[in-house]
Amino acid sequence: MSGTTTTVKHIVKGLLRPRFLFPACIATVLLLSTVYYHRLTDDYNDGYMFLDRYDSKRKAGPYFDDSTELSRKLMKAEKLYQKQVSMRKKIIEQNVDGAWLPRGGTMMPFWWYFQPAFNCPHEVERVGRYNDGGKWMCGMSVLESMTVEDKCVIYSLGVFDDSSWEKEMIDRTKCQVYAFDASVNGIAGDAAGSSNIHFFKYFVGGEDKVEDGYTWKTLKTIMKENGHTWIDVLKIDIEGNEYAALGAMMDQFDVLPFSQLQLEIHVNSNVEDKEKFMKFVNWWESLEAHHLRPFWSELNLVYSRLQKNLGLSEYSFINIDSKNRLLGVA
Repeated sequence: MSGTTTTVKHIVKGLLRPRFLFPACIATVLLLSTVYYHRLTDDYNDGYMFLDRYDSKRKAGPYFDDSTELSRKLMKAEKLYQKQVSMRKKIIEQNVDGAWLPRGGTMMPFWWYFQPAFNCPHEVERVGRYNDGGKWMCGMSVLESMTVEDKCVIYSLGVFDDSSWEKEMIDRTKCQVYAFDASVNGIAGDAAGSSNIHFFKYFVGGEDKVEDGYTWKTLKTIMKENGHTWIDVLKIDIEGNEYAALGAMMDQFDVLPFSQLQLEIHVNSNVEDKEKFMKFVNWWESLEAHHLRPFWSELNLVYSRLQKNLGLSEYSFINIDSKNRLLGVA
């Protein structure tokens, strides 16, 4: 035994000599660099990975002749989107002094950093009234092709006095619409009286609570109460509470439980402050990390005209990490 121990000591001592130690250090550095590179590559190609996961299960749907065409378009869309992500990160890193931040009382430079650069793989059209309240939808033909047995579900968080979008969704699809808003007593406007819309008098936010006489619930809670596991379209227009609501969703769900998101984003006009800007950047990147891809945006021109502020913008997202019909996976 002592002879074996002595032999091991001699081998270790020999390996610690400079001529052996230096190559070993180089090899270790190369190995760690390779692992780190692949980790970065995996992060960068995250969208490709999730799109590829469902490739063998993909079906053509009403807008494509074959599933291969749909797959090719999705992969191309992700490639173009990742290009925009890289450009955004690079310009932020290069301008650490903050000279690139919005100046002169305008929000336009702010929105430039958050381009809706993902291409919806289907047709895109505006649904709802021509004025404020309409939404840019991806793949209405897909939703229109769904039957009653498919149990299409739409959630509308925030309805106030305009239900033109909800009305058109009901008229053109066989979806059931669930509307939530504690600031009103029921559905007003075009969709009022429809048997396919279901109203709930509470807000959807970041936690379950009762505050100042208003009831708040998280998306996870209301989905459980209604017996839903998936939402085909989620519309959020909740006057700045979208940050808390979406934050809770990202904490409570491994995969965000909706195919498409229609989101009105409210931003404080005082974004010249770099800390506030970067806080928004981090929040936006958390949406991307949960595989939401914006395919359309529209400044709220009514708000900007009345308030002289461009801090409100409509965004339309598609969820690329899900078994949803927009991806050709039922």
